[in-house]
Amino acid sequence: MAEAGPSKPPQPPQPEAPKPGAEDKPSFARRVAGSRTGRAAATAWRWKAPVLGALAVGYVGLVYRAERAKARKRDAIPDKTYLYWKLYDGGIVEAKSAGSSLNYLLSSSQSGAPEEPPRVMTIFDVVRTLKFIENDDRVRGIIADFSHTSIPSVPSYNLGLAQLEEIQDAMLELRRVKHEKFGPEGWRTAAWTDTFTSQGQYLLASTFDEVYCQPTGEVPLVGLGSTTPFFGRLARWLGIEVHAEARNEYKSFISPYTREEFTEPQRENHSELINDLNDNLLTYIGRNRFPEKGGQGSLDHVRALTKVGPFTARTAVESGLVNGTCYRQDVLDSVMEEDVGGDPEVKLMGFYHYHKVLERAVEKYMKDAVEVGVVYLLGGIGDAGEFGTASVVRGLKEAGEDDTIGAVVLRIDSGGGAVVDSDTIWGAVRDLREKYGKTIVASFGNASASGGYWVSTHTDAILAAPSTITGSIGVASLRPTFLQSFFDRFHVTLESFFTGSRAQDPTHSLTPAELERHARSVDDMYDDFKRRVCDGREISPDVIEGIAGGRVLSGLKAFELNAPKELIRQIKGLDVPPLDVPGVGAAGEGTTPSGGEAPVDASKSEGEESVAVALLPEDQETSPFAVPELAPRPAEAEAPASSLTSAAATSTSSVEVPSSAPLDITNPATPTPSDDPASANASTALATSSAGEQAAPSATPPPRQVGSVNGAAGTYEYEPGPYGRGLIDGLGGLRDSAIYACQLFIANGIAGYKEQNPGATDQDAMRELLPDVKFVQADNGELALALDVTLKRFPVQKSFWQQLADASRRGDSLGDSVSSVLAPKLAALRTVTARWFLSAVADSVVEELNASAGPASGGVGGSGRGAGLAGRLAGAAGVREGRRAEWNGGGARWV
Repeated sequence: MAEAGPSKPPQPPQPEAPKPGAEDKPSFARRVAGSRTGRAAATAWRWKAPVLGALAVGYVGLVYRAERAKARKRDAIPDKTYLYWKLYDGGIVEAKSAGSSLNYLLSSSQSGAPEEPPRVMTIFDVVRTLKFIENDDRVRGIIADFSHTSIPSVPSYNLGLAQLEEIQDAMLELRRVKHEKFGPEGWRTAAWTDTFTSQGQYLLASTFDEVYCQPTGEVPLVGLGSTTPFFGRLARWLGIEVHAEARNEYKSFISPYTREEFTEPQRENHSELINDLNDNLLTYIGRNRFPEKGGQGSLDHVRALTKVGPFTARTAVESGLVNGTCYRQDVLDSVMEEDVGGDPEVKLMGFYHYHKVLERAVEKYMKDAVEVGVVYLLGGIGDAGEFGTASVVRGLKEAGEDDTIGAVVLRIDSGGGAVVDSDTIWGAVRDLREKYGKTIVASFGNASASGGYWVSTHTDAILAAPSTITGSIGVASLRPTFLQSFFDRFHVTLESFFTGSRAQDPTHSLTPAELERHARSVDDMYDDFKRRVCDGREISPDVIEGIAGGRVLSGLKAFELNAPKELIRQIKGLDVPPLDVPGVGAAGEGTTPSGGEAPVDASKSEGEESVAVALLPEDQETSPFAVPELAPRPAEAEAPASSLTSAAATSTSSVEVPSSAPLDITNPATPTPSDDPASANASTALATSSAGEQAAPSATPPPRQVGSVNGAAGTYEYEPGPYGRGLIDGLGGLRDSAIYACQLFIANGIAGYKEQNPGATDQDAMRELLPDVKFVQADNGELALALDVTLKRFPVQKSFWQQLADASRRGDSLGDSVSSVLAPKLAALRTVTARWFLSAVADSVVEELNASAGPASGGVGGSGRGAGLAGRLAGAAGVREGRRAEWNGGGARWV
């Protein structure tokens, strides 16, 4: 066999030889990359980050412009605007609680969700907004919805009579101003509800020109009443012996625990207070609904109606309490539908939304501002919480240390409480005045009695509402003893050991010596209370017992101490003659929105026409308790004005300062239009925001001058009495008190500057202290200027990061700091998270918020403007070598 040769290794595959001309054709990818488009794409890819960034910025800019356009359209206030005001319990409060906004938001999305998220406003916000409306000619009416269906889920908060009076006075003044501008036919307000749930709700609704309810509704007008349970017999039956000490005979706090009925002095005082408050309630309703009957006549008529109340919708219409029965859409149609008498050009806007729009406009256009601090004392004195003793003391201290604040309002709504806590707050008030040199005005809400009055005795001034419950200058002490019979009922035996006194052991009765020491202790507290009142209010110790002893008074009754009787009668409207009305008022003429007949007053004789809308005498103030215009006495007619008058503006306050007379306070309630060019400039500058200058009533005249009480058109001379400054200085609410505090603050600043610069005039002081504020001098020597007065709440409500930084500065570890700040927030969040996610309409609520909500409200806090002004004035009027400018009624003096 032939031998095989060696095998050859496998050869790799050889590339295929290119075809002729192939080397001249580039690949597809190379052709694309080499094309103009490819080169542009490659360049764009290298610059992809800047390009994408520019696109993102452009997109964001377009979205922002679109949202801004929507916001401008949403916030525009066209002519013939009507404001829709949803009113419900908890919608208007004294002060917003810290962190409440989140709770309100999360709890608002429940089954049967409301038509809109909660809109919680403070009383100050409401009154301020009503002042905005006064000078906004675009707003031609308000529709108020008091119904209790479709309302947000918020903590219930019922407004008291004093708070309602403050809002109502602003509403009445708004009507007066609008009627002067447009006439009754050019301004319309209507209130509607399914049914009124309280007399307070009807009181506020009666302020509106027209009042309607559903056919099935009712008006619970029955007058005020009070029922007090007594547990004295029960305590004795249980075997509890209650030893009580009260100073003096009118102090009724102890009676329910020791007796079976009031004593005769207590019964007399209690009855007088209830009747005074009831008269205030009925006076407003009578003035609102039956002005044609005159002051006393309308009061008597409404009092007679309370004897047969409550009223069904039908009987309420027959009695003139409401204008007719209808449904909410009927009222809206009567405003906007032409076929039922409305105007199709009318536009609706939410009251809260309007408030936010105008607040932003004022911040933008009104540069001259004074921030007035506000500290809230609410609830029982000694109670823990956001408005308790610790918070009030801290707030007063923060306000004192804030250089931008020269004046502070202490807003009190408290029936009293612990003596020690009251004394603690009194000391903080003293430090604010003497240590920090600040002006402080006490503003009484529904109540400021006993301990509430104790803390106010040494403030610069006190303002209260007509229905404020005040006084109760007295102390009381209860000491229960659980007798052996008490323990026998529960088969309990006791065995006690003591090394000292057993006076504090409630299982042992006090000995005669211990009872004597206890009585002396109560006497000392009572004497201390009276001494503070006499010292702070300049009341003679010889007469203090006549207004002390535990007496409780209404604010109006307290004001009567120093005011002339004829002034009080005019304030109450008792001297207002019946109004001669030839026919039915224009706004109520014809038929109701539901198409029914106009209401008929069943109390009128046959053939006599009824007045379907509240008409006011042309020469009378709208508020029953505003100081009326009276002719000055001949001796006073040519007297030069020597006053510091506030013409409270919608967004500004025109403060008039005398240049050649002692500085004293006249009536800051008098609606005195200012001729100040600075005010006119303010009105012009604010035309876009509709927040210009407008005089409005504030507080009635504080009787702190020696020898006179200033009325609307003159000064009433009277003999100085032993009651000094009286229990209060005037009638007014929170906004009035803020303006009043600003007045005193500026007066102290001018006085302080003149003290530091002998020979300087008021004009010199104004130019130095307020260089950016325009002012003019009137022929009578008064200097007028326009300022925006806002509130800044203390203690300051801090954000999460501010709280964390403060905790860190205190030396807490980071973990402790975060835990201490987050713990309460997380607890609240856990509480409402379940409801948030289970709610079927959460998305709709969020969409509603995005569509209509303005910037989140920060409570009553100010904008931070005016710091330089407040600092300059505070520097002039503050502490200097241990002295401060103090207002004494006849002028500012250094003490």
